[in-house]
Amino acid sequence: MNANVLHRWLNEHHRTGRHQLVDAAKHATPVAPSHSPAFIALTLPPANPVPRDQEVKLELRKGALSMVVTWPLSATADLARWTAAVLQ
Repeated sequence: MNANVLHRWLNEHHRTGRHQLVDAAKHATPVAPSHSPAFIALTLPPANPVPRDQEVKLELRKGALSMVVTWPLSATADLARWTAAVLQ
């Protein structure tokens, strides 16, 4: 974000309580600052963590050779890197 724009918005907020667009400012009357709270706390539902017992099962076959890899679901990024390295 451009620092000049941020400073202009802050100055307008301190002066009028809200930001006004250039075209709207020509035709609008100044608005008195509202007395609403500056911060409203929201209650969010708890995050659903991935159970540790979930796994990704990968079966690789080439001819008579077979390999089964079990990887934790929480480390799928590592599995993607490992798979890319194996397939090279």
